[in-house]
Amino acid sequence: MNSLSQIRLRTKLIFTYVAFVVPILAVSGFFYYESARRSLDAELGERLVGVAQATTTQFNPLIISSFERGDEQGRTYQSYRTSLVQIRERTNLKGLFVFDPELRSLLDTEDGIPIGTPYARLRFQQAEITACLEGKPTASVLFRGEDRAWYKSGFAAIVDREGRAVAIVGTDASADYLSYIASLRKSILAFVLLGAGLTVGLGFLLARSVTRPVNRLVSQAERIGRGKMDQPLNIGEAGTREIAFLAQALDRMRERLSQREENQRMMVAGVAHEIRNPLGGIELFASLARQELKKGSEESKYLERVIEEVGSLKKILNNFLEFARPAHPKADNLELSPLIQTAADLVTGEAHTKAAEISINIPREASHVRADPEQLSRVFLNLFNNALEALPDSDGKITVTARRNDSGEIVVKLSDNGCGMDMETVEKIFNPFFTTRDNGLGLGLAIVKKTLEENRGWIEVDSAPGEGTRFTLCLPGAQNE
Repeated sequence: MNSLSQIRLRTKLIFTYVAFVVPILAVSGFFYYESARRSLDAELGERLVGVAQATTTQFNPLIISSFERGDEQGRTYQSYRTSLVQIRERTNLKGLFVFDPELRSLLDTEDGIPIGTPYARLRFQQAEITACLEGKPTASVLFRGEDRAWYKSGFAAIVDREGRAVAIVGTDASADYLSYIASLRKSILAFVLLGAGLTVGLGFLLARSVTRPVNRLVSQAERIGRGKMDQPLNIGEAGTREIAFLAQALDRMRERLSQREENQRMMVAGVAHEIRNPLGGIELFASLARQELKKGSEESKYLERVIEEVGSLKKILNNFLEFARPAHPKADNLELSPLIQTAADLVTGEAHTKAAEISINIPREASHVRADPEQLSRVFLNLFNNALEALPDSDGKITVTARRNDSGEIVVKLSDNGCGMDMETVEKIFNPFFTTRDNGLGLGLAIVKKTLEENRGWIEVDSAPGEGTRFTLCLPGAQNE
């Protein structure tokens, strides 16, 4: 009977110990898993909504809401789509799109989506879109794409001056963090099972260490029960050592649980460091917003503080989840003359329409620069388009010349005999969203300026009404010629 009671007590102790510790391990693992999943899902949603909100500032609500089927080849539509594609590339998103309140496409980075195409899948996100139309930018729940991968969308409304939502910007991103979460889930499961195994072993040792002094205590109690009251109850030094051992075992268990919790945090941090943080996107769009504000203003200081804090966080997180930074130029030694000629060839049709002449004169000593060829081609194409817009209907002329300065830099001058600009316009010409054309976006020259700066160059303009305009570009000369 005594032996049976001892077995029952040991079993109860082991069961109680395991039943107490294993659920804690399981709940802790589930808590950290859910915390990581929800945190990463929330971060992705915030990033998508942030990109969508920032993108809404890039478009004129009157222009984008007026797009109709057949406008796909128009310059304004193509310029808007180019801006949208650039934002997608800078933010590493799967796609960006703009649609009207009836869920019909107005603009899409995906090829082959004409204006007016209905987005059937958006009907399953009607609640989020309704909230967005009411002025609450929001992110969708996860959904599977046609490729069976998981995606998430963010929405922000483009509003007119009266505050009415005329269009909605949608952003799609792959929820690739789920692969890391799945790995984390397996690790947590293994951790719980290992903890359960260790807990059973520790429970057995603990139960045995407890039952030994209990047996001595039972013996003493039976002796007292037989009437032997002459000796005090004494479980000996063994009992003291067992209690000390129990305390040490519990303390070791605490240390092990603490270590396991720390390991769990490290696993969550490891997963987080594998996900691209939207801090880069925040920094990019805060910088763009600061450029639109007057230098030294209170709002500019706020944005500077935001940028500084983002920079600090990026350093702390070891460039955690880098997003939305402009692509670094892939600088190479280029021959300037054929690159400019190629850009001029692209606008030959419009030049012929205006009976305009494009003259390119690049001497050999100034014919080599170091820059990104694709970016530099877009710069000259943009400048040619702006010059053609300003030319008269006949006898227009665009002249491109170049020289090497004393510092070895290549100075290119692009002149036209167009209508020119007054001083106020010249001072604002490189400001984002400033334009003198009814259908202009005001982004072309701002992008030109930014692109040249990214290629270690600069640009300035000289113009007067009725006297034409002259753009002066400076680029680094080719290296190791």
